[in-house]
Amino acid sequence: MSILDRIADLIRPKSYRPSFSGGGWLSAPEMSGNKQYLNAYSSSYILFGIALRIATAVGEVKWRLYKGSDRSERSQVAEHPIIELLDRANEFQTGGEIMELLELHVDLTGTAYGYFPRNGLGVPGEVWLLPPHQVSIVRSKKDFIAGYIFHNGEEKVPLPKEQVIRFTMPDPVDPYGGVGFVKPLAVELDSERYAAVWNKNFFYNSARPDGVLESENKLSDEEFKRLKEQWEEKYRGLSQAHKVALLEGGLKYKQIQNTIKDMDFVQLRKTARENLLFAFGMPLSVMGITENVNRANAEAGDYVFARWLIKPRLTRIRNKLNEQLLPMFPQAKGVELDFDEVVPETIEQKRALAESGIKSGYMTINESRKLQGLDPVTGGDVFLVPFNLMPTPANKPIEAPQSPKSKLFKTDEQKEAYWHIYAAKALSYERALIPKLKTMFREQEKEALSNLKEGMKPDTPLISQSKAKKDYKELAKPILLSQLEEAINDGEDLISPEPEHRSKQVNPEAVEWLDTKIGWAADEVGEETARLLAVQLKQGFEGGEGIPKIARRVRSVFDYCSTSRAKMIARTETIMASNEGALTGYESSGVVEKAEFYPAPDACDDCLAEVGEYPIEEAHGKIPVHPNCRCCWLPVV
Repeated sequence: MSILDRIADLIRPKSYRPSFSGGGWLSAPEMSGNKQYLNAYSSSYILFGIALRIATAVGEVKWRLYKGSDRSERSQVAEHPIIELLDRANEFQTGGEIMELLELHVDLTGTAYGYFPRNGLGVPGEVWLLPPHQVSIVRSKKDFIAGYIFHNGEEKVPLPKEQVIRFTMPDPVDPYGGVGFVKPLAVELDSERYAAVWNKNFFYNSARPDGVLESENKLSDEEFKRLKEQWEEKYRGLSQAHKVALLEGGLKYKQIQNTIKDMDFVQLRKTARENLLFAFGMPLSVMGITENVNRANAEAGDYVFARWLIKPRLTRIRNKLNEQLLPMFPQAKGVELDFDEVVPETIEQKRALAESGIKSGYMTINESRKLQGLDPVTGGDVFLVPFNLMPTPANKPIEAPQSPKSKLFKTDEQKEAYWHIYAAKALSYERALIPKLKTMFREQEKEALSNLKEGMKPDTPLISQSKAKKDYKELAKPILLSQLEEAINDGEDLISPEPEHRSKQVNPEAVEWLDTKIGWAADEVGEETARLLAVQLKQGFEGGEGIPKIARRVRSVFDYCSTSRAKMIARTETIMASNEGALTGYESSGVVEKAEFYPAPDACDDCLAEVGEYPIEEAHGKIPVHPNCRCCWLPVV
C-alpha cells in the first residue's frame, strides 16, 4: 500500500464504506432502520399523504364486542372493560388515535408494539403504542419470544411478553422482523427528496455551480475577491435569475451543468409519486388527483380503497386482538371483537338484501334490521306477506290468503306491526313537508319585517292572508295528494289482492275533499301566524319599544314557526291525509263497514278515550284527534 493510500485510509471516516456499481458510479447512502423509516413520513409529502389517509380511515372505524361467533346469531355486548379500553386507550390518547398510530407504525416499519399494562384487577387498564425503533425482542429457542426490552435513552426497561402484542407485516427472511412500505420504497423516496432539494437549491444558486469563469491571466487576490463579490451581488438569488452577465478583462463563461429542463425533475418526481401509489395500491381519486378520473372510476376508487386497503388492515388488527387481547380478560369468554363494515358495496348489498327480504316475505322486520346493524323494535318479529302486506308472526306458518269476511288482525302484535308500517310511511311525507314549510315561514318573515314601519298602528297586519293561504296550498297539495293516493291504494290492498282492473288514480271525491281540507288548514295556519304576530306587536307597542326591538319579536315568532310549529303542522296534516286515504281505500273495497280506532304507543288520554269500532262514515275526520296525533284506523270486516 502506498503512502497516499495509507493517508486516505487514516482520514476516511470508519463508518463510511463506499460501494461501486459495475458502471463505476458511487451509490448514495440509503435509509435503513425503523427510525429512518418513521422519519420518512415527515420528510416526503407523498408518503405523508398516503399513510395519513390510510391511518385516518383505520382510526375512525367503530369497534364492537359480540357474544357468540356465528355472525347470524351473535348479539352485541354494550358494556365491557374491553370496549372501554379501546374507546379510551390512556390518559392522553383516544382509541381512535391509538389505531391511527398503530397503522402508521405497521405501514412505515412493518411492525407495531402495543403495550397493555395491568391494573389493580390484573387486567389491562391502558394501551400504549411503543416506537418500534425503541423496542428489541428477546429471542427464545423454546418459546420463540422470551420478552421485550424498551430502550429509553440509556435506560433499558424489560417488558413481559404477556403485556405486549406485536402487530407485523411478515418478513419472509426474518420471522422476528416485519417489512413495511418504506424499506422497498427507500430508493424512490430518496430520489424524490433529492430532486426536491436540488430544485430548491437550484433557485437558491447553491446546489453546485452551473458554470465557471475562465481567464487566461492570473488574478490577484484583490481581483478575485472583487470579482466574486460582484458576481454574487448581481447574479445570485431568485431576484437575480436570468439576468444577462457582462464579462470583462478577458473572462469567459463555460457551462458545466445540465439545465433543470434537461434533467426533467418534474417527470422524475411524478414517476416517484406513481410508484408510491402503486406500492400501496392507492387509487388516484382518494388522493384528490383528478387526472383521468370521472365519477364512475372515482366511486370504484372508493370501493378499492375500502376493500383492499382498509378492510385487510382492520382484519389483521381484529384477529390479533381476538387471539391475544381477549385472553387477558377472564370475563371475555365467548365474546369476540369486530368492526363495522367499511366497504360501500357491501353496505349497499346488505341494505338491498334486507329490503328484498321484507318485500319477498322471507325475513321479518327485526331480521332485516339486524342485518343492517340496527336494534330490534317491538312488534318487528313478523313477516310482511307480499300478496297483501299483512303482518304475520314469525313463529307461525304463513297462511294462505283469507276471504274478505275473515278477521284481518288476529293479534295485538299484528296490529302494532301494522302501526309501525303506517307511522314510517307517514314520517316520510312529514319530512318532505317540513322544509317547504320552513321556506314559507322565512318568506313571510321577510314580508312582515318589510311592513314594520315607524308610526304604524298596532293592529296593522304584517302579512297578507290571501298570499299566505295561496302559498300554503301550493306547497302542501302535491305532497298530501301523493300521500292520499298511496294510502287509498294501501287500504284497498290490505283488504284483498290488487285486481287487474283497479284504477291507480285518486277518485275525484278524494281530490275535492283534499282541496277543501287544505283550504281550511291554510286559513288556520295563516290566522294562527297573524295571531302570534298581533300579540307581539301589541306587547311591543304597549311597552314603548322601538322598531328594532319589535323586529326582534317578529323574528322570534318565525323562529318558532320554522321549528316546532313547522314540525307540528307537517305531522298533523300528513297523519290526516294518511288516515283519510286509508278510510277511502277501505270503503272502495266494498266489504269494510267499520273501522277500529288504534291508538299510537304514546297515545294521550284524549286518544285512548276514542278507542273502539266506528262506522266508516263516522270515522272520517276523527283522526287526528289533536295536533301531533299519530293514531290510525284499522279495517273491520
